[in-house]
Formats: sequence, structure tokens, C-alpha cells
Amino acid sequence: MIDVTKNKTQLIWVATYKYTEIFFNDRTDLKVGVEIGVAGGQHIKHLLETTKIEKIYGVDPYDSVTWNTGVNTDDLGGLDSVYDSVKESLDVFGDRVEMIRNTSLAAANDFENESLDFVFIDAMHDYDNCLLDIKAWEPKVKKGGYVMGHDWDHQSFPGVEKAVVEIFGRENITGIESPVHVWYVKK
Repeated sequence: MIDVTKNKTQLIWVATYKYTEIFFNDRTDLKVGVEIGVAGGQHIKHLLETTKIEKIYGVDPYDSVTWNTGVNTDDLGGLDSVYDSVKESLDVFGDRVEMIRNTSLAAANDFENESLDFVFIDAMHDYDNCLLDIKAWEPKVKKGGYVMGHDWDHQSFPGVEKAVVEIFGRENITGIESPVHVWYVKK
């Protein structure tokens, strides 16, 4: 099996994984959600291994426009091979995970409003795309659920925080700084 990140993502984002593990284990009513921007699949894998989340949909188009992980996919056989490898690595979780190879905005159209307990946005990290992702997915989350994401207070991605604050207002956001870089809003 292809090692998509050559272990780099796990080593870099271990604080994020531990934080979200605790977050979901403290909120066991959050059963069904979506991760936007799956990349190597390590975050979904970690959550399924360490929490009681019943279902995670992983949305990522695995295309050259959105792939921004810094990993040279040519060395891995191209993006089709990367997608196949991630899907295969998550197959052990059976029905608890479903990969959706599509853009965030297109995939959002396939979910009913207020049908999800959470959405975790970690896709395109620029202001415009983050804003569009939040606008597309926020209505899909039930009252009492969470809209959340990665790269809060990250010097390389200032557009994330700008978009989140613009939509929700700073006073409604819990933002966890480095090394976690997670933000969330309870609906």
C-alpha cells in the first residue's frame, strides 16, 4: 500500500489528532459527520480508531487543483493511486466511513440540511474557498452540532481565520492556537 504522506502528516499534526479525539470523546452525541479535505486519511483513521463516531464521510476530489499537501503525488503513482490507497486504508472501518471523491461544493448538494452532527473543514486554505466551504456546509449541521475546521491561527493560512470570523463573528468561535490549530462553532 502507498504511504501517501510518508508519515509526515501524522508527525506534524499529532496535537490536532489528540485534540479532536478528546473533543469527540467528550461529546459522544456527535455520531455522524463529514471531513472536507481528506488528503492521506490519517485524521479520519485516527478518529475512527479512538472515538465512537458512527459514520464519517470523507470528501476530497483528489485533483491537481485542490491537492495542496506538499506531497509529490507523481512519486506515489498519481492522484488516482493516492485516492485508491486512502480508500483501501479506511476499508477496515466498513460502513463507518464513506469516501466521496468530489469537490466540497458539489458534495454538499448531496446532504440534507441539518442532517449532520458535525463538519470538519480542512480543504482549500485560502479565504475565498474556506468561505465557500463554510457557507455550503454550515446548513448541513443540526442545531447543537458543530461546524469546525483546521488551520486556525496558522501563519501560512490567514484566510482561514478571516473567513471563519467573517461568517460567525469572533465572539462565537472557539479557536485553539498552535500546535492544534482547530476552530469550532456550536450551532
